[in-house]
Amino acid sequence: MKFHRPSPKAFKNIALAIAFSLGLTALLSRFEFNSLEAWFYDFRIRRDATTAPDSRLVLIKIDRATLDEYEEFSPLPLDFHARFMETMEAYEPLAIGYLINFSYVSQINPDLFQQDWGRRFTQSADRLSAKGIAVLLGTAFDVNGEVLPPYPLSSLNHSIALIHKDGNIFSEDHVTRRAVVNLFDKPAFHLKLTQMISGEHLYDPRGTFYVPEADGNFLFFKYHRPPAPSSRSAAGSSTYVEYSFRDFLNKKISKEALKGKIVLIGSQIHENPSDFASTPFSGEARRAPKLWVHANILDSFLNDRGVLVVPKRVIHVISVLLIGLVTWWGVSYTPLFGVIATFMVTLSYFLASLILFRGFGGLPALWLKESQPIFGVMLGYYLVVPFRLMREYRRRWDYQERNEILLQVEELKTNFLNLVTHDLKTPVARIQGLAEHVRAKAAAKLGIGELESLRQIIQSTDELNSFISSILELSKIETNRLQIEREQKDINQLVERAIESLQALAKNQGIELIALLEPLFPIRIDPRLIQKVLTNLIDNAIKYSPRGGQVWIETRERDEWVEISVRDQGIGLNPQEIENLFTRFYRAKNHATASTSGTGLGLYLTKYFVEAHEGLVEVQSQPGQGSTFKILLPMNTPSVRPGLSTRGNENEPKENAHV
Repeated sequence: MKFHRPSPKAFKNIALAIAFSLGLTALLSRFEFNSLEAWFYDFRIRRDATTAPDSRLVLIKIDRATLDEYEEFSPLPLDFHARFMETMEAYEPLAIGYLINFSYVSQINPDLFQQDWGRRFTQSADRLSAKGIAVLLGTAFDVNGEVLPPYPLSSLNHSIALIHKDGNIFSEDHVTRRAVVNLFDKPAFHLKLTQMISGEHLYDPRGTFYVPEADGNFLFFKYHRPPAPSSRSAAGSSTYVEYSFRDFLNKKISKEALKGKIVLIGSQIHENPSDFASTPFSGEARRAPKLWVHANILDSFLNDRGVLVVPKRVIHVISVLLIGLVTWWGVSYTPLFGVIATFMVTLSYFLASLILFRGFGGLPALWLKESQPIFGVMLGYYLVVPFRLMREYRRRWDYQERNEILLQVEELKTNFLNLVTHDLKTPVARIQGLAEHVRAKAAAKLGIGELESLRQIIQSTDELNSFISSILELSKIETNRLQIEREQKDINQLVERAIESLQALAKNQGIELIALLEPLFPIRIDPRLIQKVLTNLIDNAIKYSPRGGQVWIETRERDEWVEISVRDQGIGLNPQEIENLFTRFYRAKNHATASTSGTGLGLYLTKYFVEAHEGLVEVQSQPGQGSTFKILLPMNTPSVRPGLSTRGNENEPKENAHV
């Protein structure tokens, strides 16, 4: 078989794909995508909740029927719990897990709690333990640590029984997805009960990971089928066998029903929100009983069904490979092939993550995070399309250079502007939004260098957004698509809005903005365009003013005009610079402009928008003495015109020929 050496173009495409995938993955690795990843996780849980619940788990709930029969309040006086434990002695359960906050029980009758009731409860628990039946009390947890049950119950085995809600560590939606394994090197309730049942004290559940913010170990557990809905707003009966506390005290439950079972006792009152929790199956309007959630967590511990989280570095490698593959397809093959390939790669990765999460064939359940690779693939192809189109246009321009060079150049320019303004604005806005979200939510966790990188990303996207907006306006002007939509508006309101939007920039530059605004009558203008004019002039004044300087913004009536002036203490302009100042892409050549970002379109658009309103722009400036820009808008406007043509002298826009 003859070996064909790849062409230089193929090598170039491969190198481009590798470099692009590495860069995009490095950028995306700075973001967590927690909200999106939580949605994907819940989607997997809802599709994978087919594992049969452990038949050894039995739930005994203090429900409304129990409270109504005994005319008491939840969680009942300790007398009832002492009777429960004494009755349980006649049964042969494997273990008893008490998920009641006995601090609330104690408040009902503290004297009897510490004397007769407490003594009966603890003695009964000791007798059960002597028979080899594990008895464990679940305790609450607050900012001071574990809340111990009141004496004498504190002498019994107890451990923290915390239902963890995703707060500031993961998705911030208060949904229970992970279980506490241990806190401060002490096993939590579910691990402790598992150890007592199995007799193994060095138990390391599958999928355990350390969270330094909480100084504890956690694991993502699997739910075992969702709770069945009831007529109430909250989830009702669970898929585990459950009985009413009342029925047990009335001895309506047979001994065989609890023999060899792990009995969990808890409160489940629909009117008590603290008895319920949000799960991947339920939102705030339909929540699941905490007793059922505890059973699911204990089920995962007993059967070692914790979810293994694939390390971030593996996700980064996968992202590099997938983005590089899609990028290579995008630059090497037809657009249709690229779209189909991108869709197939995304779908394949999504399906693979679902399969791995199920853990078939005795394999552990793997959580292969999806947000970064899938988002990277979609964004990568979205960004490579303009590059591919630019290369195609360049090739066509080369082919038709001799016969259609002038027409082709115009077409390429128009299409390129459309690509920049429409196809890049959305991803740039997403990058900026995600960067601002990370800075707002994780600023305390990031180092100085990382915060500076985020600041530079946000600043760069601001500059790119500004450039794209200017290009869009220029495109509208050149294609006669700029529409003037006039309405009665107070100029002072627009000035104040522009000052407010630039106040942070001025403060950062050490510039003081001073507004001297006379009361004015509303005039007919296009607020959107005039707002851009004001923002551009004030922004320029800030950029080219020395630190500690001042910028004055004044409005007043001047004969039949409304005058807006922006005066700075900047570098000033010489006569030649003033003459070319309103030309497209013109920037003065000096040290200050070289170190200041800009496109050279701002003042061109400013003059165009003002003259579209039949207004005037005046400039007064001398080198080293600052500059004053004045905008004059007529108080009585002529008839509305849709736009102006830029053909001819670009510094003197002419009236459009068609309305």
